[in-house]
Amino acid sequence: ASSLIMSNTNLKVLSYNIFWGGHQQPLEETIEVIRKSGADLVGIQENVNREYEDQTPEIAKALGFSYVRHAVLDALEEFGAKGNKLRARWTQQAGQSTLSRFPITAQSPGGSGVQVKLPSGEKVWMFNTHLWHYPYVPYQLMNVDFFEGEAIDPNAPDAEEQAILSARIGHETEVNKVLWDIKNILHFEEPVFFTGDFNEPSHLDWTEEAAQAGIYPIKVAYPTSMQVSKIGLKDAFRELFPDPVKVPGFTWPAGTYPDSPNPSVADPHDRIDFIYFAGKKVQVKNVQRLGEATETSDIAFANYPSDHRAVLATFKLDGA
Repeated sequence: ASSLIMSNTNLKVLSYNIFWGGHQQPLEETIEVIRKSGADLVGIQENVNREYEDQTPEIAKALGFSYVRHAVLDALEEFGAKGNKLRARWTQQAGQSTLSRFPITAQSPGGSGVQVKLPSGEKVWMFNTHLWHYPYVPYQLMNVDFFEGEAIDPNAPDAEEQAILSARIGHETEVNKVLWDIKNILHFEEPVFFTGDFNEPSHLDWTEEAAQAGIYPIKVAYPTSMQVSKIGLKDAFRELFPDPVKVPGFTWPAGTYPDSPNPSVADPHDRIDFIYFAGKKVQVKNVQRLGEATETSDIAFANYPSDHRAVLATFKLDGA
């Protein structure tokens, strides 16, 4: 009989790089951002603090959420770190966690996603990632020295090809593991959400029009966002705000980046935090950014603890 009952479920999904475990402020500030968002599913990136202590359990406890942790940073003694000495399966800048208001009922075959059972009985999948932070193509195009990123001359005839190759070297292997995992799940036709700090802009943003408008140095068909869209996932923000010139939607940096590689050069604003989704019955109702000021964010916090703005998407699920 329950199959005859139509449910219209609203589901809120948050992608939030909390910046080294929210270490700049008391952890309550990070918890407050998540609480105020009203999110049901949260993809957290950088869940460890500067002592490599995972903040996930404390955050989840304060919210009354379930959680899984996907990767723990190498915590090696030469870095003065305590705790885990094992290398994670994916070498990531810092671990990431998925938090859920509702019960977590299964894990994806590759371990990068979880199934969540909603109060309606519907099941959805939540994937979360944090791609490697260098080389960072926008820095390379600005000739800002950042780890191993060699400069790319934006006026070179093959500048876009160089940018794409750099992004592929940095991210393709890792994102392919997650996309393989997501593809295993898509045939169930249950809604899929994919959050993350991708450390790479989107081909939907760095368009010819946006380059001509001076928002970005050149057009770049960024490969990671192309791959994600190729398997059928949609970018929640761009579904709602398709014009990158009118609505750039920057998520980074929130305020001044504390670890800026070159303080004499303003860090380039960009959208590198995404919520992707798939599912016949899934509609984006709203996408908001949470951050440091009303000028740059839909929901602002006086003591915003991160260098990334969080992205909050509200979805409507029309399920039987």
